Amino acid sequence: MGFDVVLYNRDGRKLNLFEITEGLHNEIFSSNLMWRSYLELRKLSDYYLTDETFSGERLTNLISDLNNYKSFISVHKLTEYEELIKQISRSDINEVHIAGD
Repeated sequence: MGFDVVLYNRDGRKLNLFEITEGLHNEIFSSNLMWRSYLELRKLSDYYLTDETFSGERLTNLISDLNNYKSFISVHKLTEYEELIKQISRSDINEVHIAGD
């Protein structure tokens, strides 16, 4: 059970749906508490309560947080982590909804 990530364009049309795996979530929010310093990223920390929509400045800040946090991600999860950044950074993406279980 991971996070569902839904990507929307400027017209509000759903473009893609993918999952942040439980393993990647655990990697990001492991015992390293550095994630608490990242204002948008930390909103995804609670596996069961997360239900966030990012657009505009909030989406830009989330992408920035993820890019800046990349150095804390282990090599074995880096490709999956970078794919997350790539997907939400696409030029046709206007809004990202992320929901846990």
